[in-house]
Amino acid sequence: MKGILWGMAALSFLAGCAALDGAVQQGSQSVFLYAGGTAVCAVLSIFFGYRAWHYRSGKQTFRTKLSVKELSDEEAELVTESWQKAVTDYGRIEAASRQIQDGALRQQLQLMQRVAANLLTYLEKHPQSIPAARRFIDTYQDRAAAMAEEYRELEKTGLDTEQINETREHIKETLASFDEAYEKEFERVLGEKLLDMDAELSVLQKTMEADGIHNASVSDGQLEEKKDRNLVKGIIDDLKPMMRGHGHAPVNRAGRKHPRRCAFRVTEELPAVMPQELRSDVLKEKLIMSALAIFAGAIGAHKFYQGKTKWGILYLLFWWTAIPGIVGIVEGIRYLFMPMDDFYNAYYHRNGR
Repeated sequence: MKGILWGMAALSFLAGCAALDGAVQQGSQSVFLYAGGTAVCAVLSIFFGYRAWHYRSGKQTFRTKLSVKELSDEEAELVTESWQKAVTDYGRIEAASRQIQDGALRQQLQLMQRVAANLLTYLEKHPQSIPAARRFIDTYQDRAAAMAEEYRELEKTGLDTEQINETREHIKETLASFDEAYEKEFERVLGEKLLDMDAELSVLQKTMEADGIHNASVSDGQLEEKKDRNLVKGIIDDLKPMMRGHGHAPVNRAGRKHPRRCAFRVTEELPAVMPQELRSDVLKEKLIMSALAIFAGAIGAHKFYQGKTKWGILYLLFWWTAIPGIVGIVEGIRYLFMPMDDFYNAYYHRNGR
């Protein structure tokens, strides 16, 4: 997608240069026509270039090699091996979740991946904490990857026997609480750091008291109670922006509430999962929008179809520049090759069809 955006920016720039050359050669006869084309091409070139420069695919990536200079050779080897396994298993789950057709399981895997991404991002910055995450890497994430791949293989068989259905349900029930296990392991990894911070704060507090910096009107017991109360209040204030919903505790796929570990949730909402019964309708919508964009994109037919009337009028006004037609072809190809779930979230689901 990034390459397509850069290509569109280059095409717009070349078209602008051609229009500018035409304006110079034609003189005053068609100068306004060519000048308008040059301005439009310049705007499109800047727009596509900006989008390409800031484009992010949304896929989480991690470094293959970590900086382990501070560790001994033996520790560095173990840390590197564990890290590579963690990244590999993360990719296995990501690949399996894209192919699994069961909507509920796909959404649960996405939830697990978001927690795992937060944990792996932390480990990437703090490689020395990787040994503390061995249970997450060697047990939970490893088994999650294996079960997700097994479920995908069972779906591919197309069989609907009682034994296969029971196995699939058993896998779903087991994975339903893995997000809690991930978060618990994240807490355990942070435990040593939190203890170090607590010890450092205690030493700092004693140093301040030794220098006479304390509230003399408050007794030691009241001071400790006040510190604990302020600490709890500060933690709650820090966690409020990260909690999802409006004061409700997050609920995992199995329906269990665990508000204590909601700090590790990601603030953005999970994308809607395409119901399987709508698959044929979404596919038909993809084909219609692709055809309109490719064959009638110059007049903004696909934009009018999406209900984006202003964009449709803009395409219609500048159809003579050939740029809307080129943009329409690119958009049509993008619609055609866009994954079903992404198309459902971006167009079908948002348009309320």
